[in-house]
Amino acid sequence: MKVLIVEDDPTTSHLMKHVVGQHADYLHAENGQKAYDSFCDALEENDGFDLIFLDIMMPIADGQEVLQAIRDFEEKNGIVQGQGVRVVMTTAIQETTSIYEALASGASEYLTKPIKTEKIVQIIEDAKQKATSHE
Repeated sequence: MKVLIVEDDPTTSHLMKHVVGQHADYLHAENGQKAYDSFCDALEENDGFDLIFLDIMMPIADGQEVLQAIRDFEEKNGIVQGQGVRVVMTTAIQETTSIYEALASGASEYLTKPIKTEKIVQIIEDAKQKATSHE
């Protein structure tokens, strides 16, 4: 299982890496552009991510922009809508417009900070089960 953690806040980043690292291999990106580049590189190398935790408020490109770019890249590479990487948006924003926008753009789930460790583990385990059932 391969996870991309996209988080610029050092505290949240440390928590995410610690928890995810106990359950899966991960790569960390501290801004939206690095996240998008990492995603594209992995997909082109046929070693795509199974799950992405994507913060909405980040430098260079925000999470909403990155999510849309990921979905566009998947489409250009023949990945049918709904069959792409599972993306879980993470943010301190709890307003419904932001939640709706993320889900409408193809996010699988939306977590508000502070993120509970148990929820991260649950999402990883769910993603593992779905990955196993598609093999």
